[in-house]
Amino acid sequence: MELSLPRCTLAAVLTAAAASAQVTITDELFPGAAAGERGPYLTRLVDDLSGAPIAGAEVFLVPEHGTPMCGEFWFEHRGTSDADGFVRIDVPTPVRKWHWQVMRHPTAGVAVRNSSVAAVWRIGRPFDVPLEIRDWAGRPAGGARIGLCGGCGHSPDVANATAGPNGFAVLRGIDPQQGIADLYVQHPGLHFFYESVRWRPGEPPMVVQCGFAPDVRGRVVAHDGTPVAGAFVCAGSKHRGPWARTAADGTFTVLGCEPGDAPHRVVLPDGRDLTFDVDGDDPYPVTLRLPEPYRRDAYEGTVEVTANARPVPPAVRRVRVVVEQAPPDGVEFFAWYPQLADKGDVAKETDAVDVPIGVPFVLVVRDDHMEYAPDREYAFRFADAAAVPDPLTVRWQPDPRVTGRVVDAAGRPVPAVVDWGDERGLRADAADGTFDLTAGYRRGWQLLGVRPNDGALRPRYLWVLLPADGGTRALGDLAVGQPPQLTVRDGSGAPLAGATAALLRPGWQEPADPSRWPLDAEGGWLGPDLQQGDWVVVRRDDDAVPFRTELKGSGPWTIVPPDGAVDLDVVGADGARLGAVVVVGDHAEESDGPLRLHGLPHGPTRLWISAPGHRSARVDVEVGAAPRTVRVELPPRR
Repeated sequence: MELSLPRCTLAAVLTAAAASAQVTITDELFPGAAAGERGPYLTRLVDDLSGAPIAGAEVFLVPEHGTPMCGEFWFEHRGTSDADGFVRIDVPTPVRKWHWQVMRHPTAGVAVRNSSVAAVWRIGRPFDVPLEIRDWAGRPAGGARIGLCGGCGHSPDVANATAGPNGFAVLRGIDPQQGIADLYVQHPGLHFFYESVRWRPGEPPMVVQCGFAPDVRGRVVAHDGTPVAGAFVCAGSKHRGPWARTAADGTFTVLGCEPGDAPHRVVLPDGRDLTFDVDGDDPYPVTLRLPEPYRRDAYEGTVEVTANARPVPPAVRRVRVVVEQAPPDGVEFFAWYPQLADKGDVAKETDAVDVPIGVPFVLVVRDDHMEYAPDREYAFRFADAAAVPDPLTVRWQPDPRVTGRVVDAAGRPVPAVVDWGDERGLRADAADGTFDLTAGYRRGWQLLGVRPNDGALRPRYLWVLLPADGGTRALGDLAVGQPPQLTVRDGSGAPLAGATAALLRPGWQEPADPSRWPLDAEGGWLGPDLQQGDWVVVRRDDDAVPFRTELKGSGPWTIVPPDGAVDLDVVGADGARLGAVVVVGDHAEESDGPLRLHGLPHGPTRLWISAPGHRSARVDVEVGAAPRTVRVELPPRR
């Protein structure tokens, strides 16, 4: 039952100005009603950009599994967010047995966070992320299955896709910037990749270049030779395995292993965990035989190797290699193909390598002198060494570059420094305003800084989409010294001392982690170029409630953050102050004494208040420039 002021007189409602606030005591639970790790699961779902509540979302509490399988989802408990975005899940056991939280919503997509239950869960905008799946030889991997896990490898898939004949696939409705977004591939002959999504809106499809992986095949049988169905077989060392499950006849195929990995663990349907000592060089299939069932203390099975002959490696041909446009410090290279157990000799002092005849191979060329860019290497793919010339000439792919001219508002050249603003130190001194700047091994969107030598001119920062093929991006004239695109003011139009601002752009930052940039003495924005559809988060000071607004139109924009305030005092029936959680909009505060919430919009505002062991309260208050004082008494929970 809920009690509200219009229907009864309740001592739990005490206000300095009764007409300015209405307190409703309720048995509903809001974040803060559960103490520590015990009690029900309570959180509020909000959109990360606008702060609007997300209603009708499913939330799953997910334990980790030691034998995760592609395409399978499991959970311990489930709940649905109400119209205000609140999720309440009764957890019967006082000790949590789950490790991850998964949210699914028809339009907000899917999101994952770890076991830490913050009062407010910010959800990033979902995107359909395009992928291009390639095999070790650069060919499209049609039919490859892709999984996305948002936790450690022991958590389930939260999104899946299958590559078409051209190798293209789309992971739909995911936040590419969430804390963990690991994708992996399952397909015969492919290593399972198992790396993070690296993609921002506007970039071309993310290339998923898989290495070679032999299919690890075999059969699990009982001590008497009968097949064991439904057993999990592991042939890798990652959290994700990879794993396979045995069929009705006991057979299995593990996909995605590193070359040389072997099936070394079997987990039976009853949970018994057994190890096997398989030589990765043995031919497949292998038979993994369980110990006799009465030997419950036996945790190691026996291995029976097939009598198949090991494959004969192909003949090789030695060819000289010429790398055109190589970096000044030189390169090293080697040839690789699946029939080669190791990558072979790395050619540093010589200019020749052995390449196979009759099978595809890759020539890997890398710059070993760039310590900060260990992945700066290129693979040149060939169908057969018999068809390649001697010498074999390849061309080093140049780094992408950007060119342009720094000018003032009148179009006159401005001397400036142009750089990427990181520890790699790549910069161009544009003494006459023109610049030609290498980007190193960067790809996709990168932030370029343009800083005039004249400190009186405002710098400029802009995101640049670099070409993926090592080409040049011509930026043309870049004007500096322009008035700021955005200013932050107080109600009188004066700069707001102590204010801070941050940028939110859909798909560009991790949820709850906006890109913070300074304001100048006049409240002018000193961050990257803004655009329509961006959101800006402004705080009047470090303790103020954040104010969010969407940039509409072409700008320039002026933001006047609200100055409304509420002075709140939460007490128990005995008048002693309570440790409570107060939720206002998309913001939560913990309080064990008088609390001032300031930076609130003027007008009707609702607060949700909960404390362990007490009933909750909804407070509806009319907020204005003059602080409203509200005292809330929470009765003990029955």
